[in-house]
Amino acid sequence: MKRQIIAMMILLTVLLMSGCSNKDSGSNTEDTSKVSIYYIDTKSSEIVSESYVPQGKTKEQQIEELLVKLKGNPSDVLYKSAMTDKVVVNNYSFTEDGDLTIDFALTYNDLTGYKETLCRAAIVKTLTQISGVGYIVFTVDGQRLVDSSGNVVGFMNEEDFIDTTGSETDYQVKLYFANKAGDGLIEYSTDIYYNGTGTLEELVINKLINGPTDTGMYDTIPDGTVLLDVNTKDGICYVDFNEKFLEQLPDVSDEIPIYSIVNSLVELPNMKINKVQFKINGEVQAVYRENIEFDGFFERNLELIEETK
Repeated sequence: MKRQIIAMMILLTVLLMSGCSNKDSGSNTEDTSKVSIYYIDTKSSEIVSESYVPQGKTKEQQIEELLVKLKGNPSDVLYKSAMTDKVVVNNYSFTEDGDLTIDFALTYNDLTGYKETLCRAAIVKTLTQISGVGYIVFTVDGQRLVDSSGNVVGFMNEEDFIDTTGSETDYQVKLYFANKAGDGLIEYSTDIYYNGTGTLEELVINKLINGPTDTGMYDTIPDGTVLLDVNTKDGICYVDFNEKFLEQLPDVSDEIPIYSIVNSLVELPNMKINKVQFKINGEVQAVYRENIEFDGFFERNLELIEETK
């Protein structure tokens, strides 16, 4: 009798453990079909999200479905859509590389400043979760979107936006300015306060254009140089200047302006920039100042960096 009771207890224990194991296994299974729909928190004015499982099977169906969700009302009453009535999608199209271009009605231009940045962040962060969507480009009535400074907004993905878009974030970056002789670069570490407007690449290049603030460091970029566009795609940062960038700086070697920018961009935190390509007024130039090939991709040059004591 004892043996029968012990056997039954052992069997019961095995069954209970089996049941627990199955339950735990089920609870740890992630639903990989879920995506996050991004909205705005009405109290903090920051980007927030709600989980959603798309019903569409194709890339096109899911894009249309998520655009409807973005435009609709969130479940949380404290959230609101980032896409106001002014944000009307005309159409969208794909390239062979999976880049998605979304064209908006002219009323999109009425959305400016912080509200426009939040809207752009919500759309990009939501749609880039769809399989097959790499980078996103915004156009307005067929023309590329420009920011408040008049610069063209380039290719965007989720890494271009931080979740706490409403607050300033402190990034430590390395900028490279010319040494006194003009034949080397001096590393300058500084903090950049990013509030979600523009991109880190744009902020860094504009700091280089403005020049150094510490003694012992010198300008690398000629006066009058204007950054027309900057965007990063697949590890390559594309930088477009006006023609002033080609002018000669007194007592500065020709390669110094190039690698002042390249070294500063490649070392940006979390940007994964490996190479830089330059354009002048939207066009790739064959030669820079008559002696440097300028139509290729530039990688970081450590040999030019002067050791600091």
